[in-house]
Parts: sequence; C-alpha cells; structure tokens
Amino acid sequence: MLFLKQAALNLIRIDRKFDQPHKGSLLLSEPFLDDMKFRRTVVLLGEHSEDGTVGFVLNRLLNITTRDVVPDLLLTEHPVYYGGPVEPNTLHFIHKSGDLIDGSQQIANGIYWGGDIGLVNDLIKRNVLKPEDFKFFIGYSGWESGQLIQEIENKAWWLTESNNRVVFDDDLENMWSNLVRTLGPDFAYMADSPEDPQWN
Repeated sequence: MLFLKQAALNLIRIDRKFDQPHKGSLLLSEPFLDDMKFRRTVVLLGEHSEDGTVGFVLNRLLNITTRDVVPDLLLTEHPVYYGGPVEPNTLHFIHKSGDLIDGSQQIANGIYWGGDIGLVNDLIKRNVLKPEDFKFFIGYSGWESGQLIQEIENKAWWLTESNNRVVFDDDLENMWSNLVRTLGPDFAYMADSPEDPQWN
C-alpha cells in the first residue's frame, strides 16, 4: 500500500529553513525511508561542504564497547555506536571537551569531533569530563558532493539544529520521535506513525 506512504508525505509542508544542511545540523530520516541502515535515524553532521558531507548516526547502539575495538587504549569502557556504513573499520568520537583535546574540531556549541584520543583517559581520571561526555562510533555516514542536497530535496531527510543535550542523550529509543515532534504540528503526527505504512 505504497499510496499510504505517498499520501502521508504529501501532507507534510516542508519549510525552506529545513533545506540547507550545514556542520552541526541533525538529519532526521523520513518515517518510511527504504534504506534500512538509516530507517528512523538521527544523524549529526560533522562536516558539510561542496566536497561532500560526513555524519554520525546517534541512535544506533552496537553490541560492543571500546574495549572490544581498542583494547588497553582507554581506561573506561564506552558503548560504541554505528556511525554509518562508510569505512566500518574506523573509530571516531565526539565529545564536550572543546580545546582540552588537541586537534578536535567544533561541530556546534558544546559538541566537538575527534582529536588526540590519548587525552581522554587523563580528562576522565581528573574528573574534568565524565565517560558520558563522549560518544564513540564505528564507521561514518558519507555523501558525495551534492548528494545530500538531492536526498533532502527528495524528502528522504528532514533537518533541525543540534545541541549537546540531544546529541549526548541516552534515550535512543525515543530520540528520533522526540526530535520529529519539535519540527511542528505538520511533522509531529508522523512521530508515532508505524514503521510500515501498511500497518495503518
């Protein structure tokens, strides 16, 4: 019953303010996205330029920890998230520590990406930061030049702004629906829609 999906999407008024991604944006996948890797995901954009886009899925927890991925590197054991399908043999992290970690890049206010992972132990040991001030990802989500804009125009993604409360929220089950509700009444009713439109 594909017409149900199309009818639901046609009822949504897309405001132009959601059409321009940038570093720090959050991508919210539309409810019936065909790509199961991104179904009902929230993706933080760490970089967006004419050359392409890099992001990390915030609400897909894997059944592994940093100890499984990088044994003996970190003193504390952190959960690991599915960052995306690109380069699944790489480990990335975001954090709240600003310029306390050399080489980190600011994504948005209070949200930073990467840097010297060797400093994580020291910051946690000195209680400057807590383990929950970090998120670690296997792989990342990537788009070639112009690809993400095209997907947004095709209404595969909605856009909103990030903040560190949302990005480091541990309520993964409700993260997507909670953010969809913040987009306004034209979107809020979709937050509780079934994953398969045929269930209506």
